[in-house]
Amino acid sequence: MGFFDDALNKTKDVLNVAYKKTDEVVTIEKQKFSIASLKSKREKDYADLGRIYYELVKESTEIDDNTRNLVDAISEKNEEIARLNEDIQNIKNKRVCPNCNANIDVNSTFCSNCGTKLD
Repeated sequence: MGFFDDALNKTKDVLNVAYKKTDEVVTIEKQKFSIASLKSKREKDYADLGRIYYELVKESTEIDDNTRNLVDAISEKNEEIARLNEDIQNIKNKRVCPNCNANIDVNSTFCSNCGTKLD
């Protein structure tokens, strides 16, 4: 019975090592997932901070040239996005409510979403 007892004990040892390694791998992967999640949230925070800063300085005359160049580039992109969105609305025979940004029929007198009187 010594051989079978030894084989059983060695099998238990191997399984314990495998269990420990599996537990380590799972723990590491959970940590990696947490890190990735935190990095993603941090990037959103950076973007939000950038938007706040942009809004604060976009009309300022007292910013350095690098910041002014970035602000101007963002403003140009915002204008182009607005123009392209307007083109899309025209193609769809729609317009955007100036109050709530809802898509409404171009011939509407009032916004069907918020009730704002339209021009």
